[in-house]
Amino acid sequence: MAKKKTAPAKPATKSKTVDGAHVRMYRIGTGDCFVVKFLAGKTETFKMMIDCGAWQGSKEVFTEHVTDLKKYVGDGVDVLVVTHEHKDHVLGFELCEKLFTKDFKVGETWMSWAEEDGAPAVEKLKKEHGAKKKALAAAGGLMARAVNDPAFHRDQNERHMGGQLLKAQERFAASVSGFVDLHMDADLAAAGGEYIGPLKGMAVVKDQIAAKGIRHFKPGDIIDDMPGLKGVRIYVLGPPKSWESIKKEDSAEEGETYDHNKELAGSDAFAAAVNAFSGNGGAGGTLPFDRSFETDMTAAHPYENEADAWRRIDNDWLMSAGSLALRLNTGINNLSLALAIEFIESGRVMLFPGDAEYGSWATWHDIPWKTKGRGKNDDGSPKHLTEDLLNRTVFYKVAHHLSHNGTAKRKGLEMMTHDDLAAMATLDYSVISKDWKNTMPNQGIISDLLNQTKGRLMVMNTKDLFADAKKTRELAPEIEKARRRMSAAEKKEFEAAHDESDLWIDYRVKG
Repeated sequence: MAKKKTAPAKPATKSKTVDGAHVRMYRIGTGDCFVVKFLAGKTETFKMMIDCGAWQGSKEVFTEHVTDLKKYVGDGVDVLVVTHEHKDHVLGFELCEKLFTKDFKVGETWMSWAEEDGAPAVEKLKKEHGAKKKALAAAGGLMARAVNDPAFHRDQNERHMGGQLLKAQERFAASVSGFVDLHMDADLAAAGGEYIGPLKGMAVVKDQIAAKGIRHFKPGDIIDDMPGLKGVRIYVLGPPKSWESIKKEDSAEEGETYDHNKELAGSDAFAAAVNAFSGNGGAGGTLPFDRSFETDMTAAHPYENEADAWRRIDNDWLMSAGSLALRLNTGINNLSLALAIEFIESGRVMLFPGDAEYGSWATWHDIPWKTKGRGKNDDGSPKHLTEDLLNRTVFYKVAHHLSHNGTAKRKGLEMMTHDDLAAMATLDYSVISKDWKNTMPNQGIISDLLNQTKGRLMVMNTKDLFADAKKTRELAPEIEKARRRMSAAEKKEFEAAHDESDLWIDYRVKG
């Protein structure tokens, strides 16, 4: 689509009441990089940046986008929000370190309570995550060596359907490697995964960009003290403080979450086992199997014979690495700083949940807010504020790239009932691990978003995306089809609010 010309914004004024915002999604690849400009009429009053990352990407690609971003914001923002520590949210700060640390001013930096270094609960959390990161990197290395071992190939090919099994195991090893890339810097993973601190991108933010310090928020906090945001109130929804909620990917109750066909086993024991097995666990570490299943290998054993090698299960236990990877991924996603931004006078809301999964979404409805919602329940009582905020949401930054676990169903998307709902999703098949293409996008979420937004769904790159599991309906035409449900006035308003170029997609939110 050709870039439309937009009038330059007037100089920022802090005292005027905000009545709208421009949301810009940078098209760097599967990952989040947003700028939100708050407006009083045509006057900019406040600039917010949320994350800067992609699943993977070159310095050249990031530099092009970040250079445009700096020009767009005038080399500075009032607030930088970093939702959580995944490469698809912080890689840009590493690759474009000089661009962000020279001639770029940040007023405040916001993170969740889970990034308050030194706090006892945070240090305990990071220690546990660190052990799992270390185990994941070690398991990835062990799996890579196994699938590249000629003896392993010979063993698998001698089994029933061994060729297909080998290919499946190779794909699985590649998928685990993708998780390692998402969670760890390459040099740490290559060095055996010793956890010595945050991702480089997060370290750049904490140590260099956040010169004025970091504000840490917990669920239930309300931010209404920012100069330039007169008429705006920001509610902190997540991350939860409960460890059980942080670990929860979805709900066992039917209808609470979108369908997914994977059941995951617990990963703590596996992490301990792989750390011990790979030498990371120290003396007395947990072994992969109970000691009663161990064999005295000092004596000759028939399984050592080449003809009986197929009976061995030396590497089979590593297939549990997928559970560890997904559990670790869920835990960090659920530590996302999730914000609901309310235009006070109209009540309209913009929702930016990072990559929060069900474990976080569910806890939003238990927050003991100091105020009630504006809407009423069937019995006439005020709604819980979280449900009411969702009812009034007119802009939704889709969590976790349209995956099944990134958006709660009953306690999330089904509550977004506003007629003006629009959504942006950061999914791009040209920049993503190929193994994630089986889970993103989730067709149930796509269907509900198309229906509830009337096609006001803006996806980073629709190429090769489909609206159905059988891949018979391409997503782009389905979006256009859904937009035909808008009235003439709605369509005109959407087209005036929507703008895009090769580098970004922009949407004007009426406050």
